[in-house]
Amino acid sequence: MSAILALAACTGRGYADPRTDVAPLRHAAPSPAPELLRFDIMSGSISNHFYRRGAVAAHLLTTSGAAPRLLVAFPAGNAGLVLGFAPLAQPTAFDLAHSTTLEGVELPDGMRGVTAHLAARAPALRVDHALLAGIRFLRDDMAGGLGPGAPSLAHEVDPGPPLTLRRTMLDGRRIELRIEPVEGSTLALENNDIVLHAGPSGDLHFFVTALHDEPPLAPFPVEDLLDAQAANDPQARKALAFLAYREKFLAGSWRFLTYFGRDTLLALYMLRPALETPAIEAGLGSVLDRLAPDGEVAHEEAIGEYAAWLHSMATPRPADLRAPVLDYKMIDDDFLLAPMAAAYLLDMPAGSARARGFLARKTPSGVLYRDALRNNLALVLARAAPYAAHPGPGTLVALKPGLRVGNWRDSEQGLGGGLIPFDVNVALVPAALRAAARLFASDLLGPDPAAADEARAYADAWKGVERHFRVEIPTATARARVNEYAVSVGLDGAAAVASIDTPVRFFALALDAAGQPIPVMHSDTAFVLLFDEPSPEVLTLVAHELLRPFPAGLHTDVGMLVANPAYAGDAALAAMFTRADYHGTVVWSWQQAAMAAGLSRQLARKDLPAATREALVLAERVLWEGIEATHARRAEELWSWEPAGGKAVLLPFGQARGHVDESNALQLWSTVYLALRPPPRL
Repeated sequence: MSAILALAACTGRGYADPRTDVAPLRHAAPSPAPELLRFDIMSGSISNHFYRRGAVAAHLLTTSGAAPRLLVAFPAGNAGLVLGFAPLAQPTAFDLAHSTTLEGVELPDGMRGVTAHLAARAPALRVDHALLAGIRFLRDDMAGGLGPGAPSLAHEVDPGPPLTLRRTMLDGRRIELRIEPVEGSTLALENNDIVLHAGPSGDLHFFVTALHDEPPLAPFPVEDLLDAQAANDPQARKALAFLAYREKFLAGSWRFLTYFGRDTLLALYMLRPALETPAIEAGLGSVLDRLAPDGEVAHEEAIGEYAAWLHSMATPRPADLRAPVLDYKMIDDDFLLAPMAAAYLLDMPAGSARARGFLARKTPSGVLYRDALRNNLALVLARAAPYAAHPGPGTLVALKPGLRVGNWRDSEQGLGGGLIPFDVNVALVPAALRAAARLFASDLLGPDPAAADEARAYADAWKGVERHFRVEIPTATARARVNEYAVSVGLDGAAAVASIDTPVRFFALALDAAGQPIPVMHSDTAFVLLFDEPSPEVLTLVAHELLRPFPAGLHTDVGMLVANPAYAGDAALAAMFTRADYHGTVVWSWQQAAMAAGLSRQLARKDLPAATREALVLAERVLWEGIEATHARRAEELWSWEPAGGKAVLLPFGQARGHVDESNALQLWSTVYLALRPPPRL
């Protein structure tokens, strides 16, 4: 087995910007009786096992099939390990043995982790790939292998017993995996490869113990995390608790076991009716702690080994190689902080009572939270000013120069080549301006009447911005395109075609560099429902999208799709949004939740015409029927589908040929159902 593994080249910055260095955050005192959190999530060929107690937290994943895999991820330090086994002649079941569970391990030398008894129905397993490293390296490795600039991630092999793979990582932390055959199985090194052989029973049994010495994070016990309003959903409660820590909330497991600003803010905003105050302040504080001096919200943090690698390439090289490195390339998160801050500090009784004390706290660099928030609000005003002065596509908020990502659809093809996202401009910028006006008008930040007036004036100027994104397809053209697309993806398009009896109107996913619409139907209208009070005409349009069967609309038997390119009339554009693409014709759990929350919010209005209300009620019912039909998958990141008998049948994302990535079993913003209730009629 090769000891040195090639990894994909880093796509992030090759230097450490001084503004991105964040000091370690405060830790709460450990609980005298640590809560045991242990649960499992099965998704197709992948089995996910989670364990958290005291100083130990880990996610162990096994993949069955013709190419078995073992992966362990640690929230502390965002580190992990993977063993990939050579392809087998026959697919095998590979998981925890018998009815055993994941157990925690803590050693006197500071190493801690989990141990598990694994079993495979195979005569032998040969390790052909092993990597012990930071999670970001594991992600890059699985995305396509190593580029020439990657560091050496060589590990040592101690034949034992037990056989042990161990590494001292680039940040000085230790990580190891111990393998010990049991029940008659054996282990040997054959031509430097690790090979496990089955015992007399014909099944292969072995223990693995994965260990790491990163200082632990401080978790929120479930009872300290959620209040009495939270839904009684044990799986969702455990999922959120596994990702929620006093230092920060983690975006997802296994691939995103670290801070992401957008994910934190959206999750807080939707979860706030169900979260206890300390949890809200932990999440909101983690965002303020990581703001750039100009008020930009940090998208993602590189920590541990990955941060050490980035620092090692910096000139001059910083003294602390473990200092986090923050990424500020996204634009949507900059407009999410103000709505969340206003919702907590002004609207929630507990938040308003604690607002002054919270804003008097300081970031690790010594800036008062109050001043950090003001910096963000100033940034919001500055970015909104050009459009307020000269309304038009050319003055809308666009992606940063040279980038193709900037909002939640942050895959290279997620916006179909567009540069001016719908969600940012139609929903988030106006929401941030209204929130900024309220915050400036309060006495929490100053007050500053002039800034409040400016924010209100800008918010008025941004009204009606959706007009730039309108798309209309003539009836006959729409019917023809939907029928052709349905055939191309293996669906029966009769019902979809029949649902079109007038010109189809929708909002473009984005605008291109020339200000022209990218004609892809999408679910980002959920942001408008969550943050604004759109016109009855807009609400009716959204309801029709939710009610029409795909590919006329977004409704399928597996849930609400986040994109529909059927009307594009452009094969190259449609090819960017397949059911194998990360932001293609797939279902994202949190997007369904956001739409459900938005519909509920709009239905609470008293000014809607009866016909609009009726359409929204029906759309809400249909949406929730899809949500309930996939209840077991709520905590997941996303899923796909495949055609069967002319209908869409659910398929786990990342487990079919051509899928561009792998879905997380847990995603922070997919836990927001804890703050939602289905309509009574369900």
